[in-house]
Amino acid sequence: MKTLKRILGVLLIFLFGVFVGAVVTGAGATQKFREMVIGGPEAVMDVIVKRLDHELKLDNEQKRKLQAIMDDALIRLRQSRAKVQPEVEATLLEAEQKTRTILYPNQVKKFDDFIAHSREKWKAKEGTEAGATPMPGTPAPATPAPVEPATPQ
Repeated sequence: MKTLKRILGVLLIFLFGVFVGAVVTGAGATQKFREMVIGGPEAVMDVIVKRLDHELKLDNEQKRKLQAIMDDALIRLRQSRAKVQPEVEATLLEAEQKTRTILYPNQVKKFDDFIAHSREKWKAKEGTEAGATPMPGTPAPATPAPVEPATPQ
């Protein structure tokens, strides 16, 4: 009976270790992914460069050339984004205005607060990114266009 208890004890400790290891690894991967998403294209490109360097064992000249390629890609991505951004902003502003039309009067204030809070978060994020483009919908007027609120049914 003592042997069975010892085996079960070791097995439980092993399973607990596996569980803790999986949780820690998952949390680390989630955090790394979150940092990459928040960091924007620069962070993604940085991860790509590091991974290629690690996997392919690049020499210094290759690293320098790869970094130049990634820098060029970032510039081109920003240019593409700048071309599309006005259309994105117009679409989001239109969706915001349409959303107001379906809200009850008591919901509009909460919706406006939600929109304002979201814009503040994006503006704060913009401050950390050099040369970043503004969040879609940011230039929307401070006072929303008057819309007819939905009536309760």
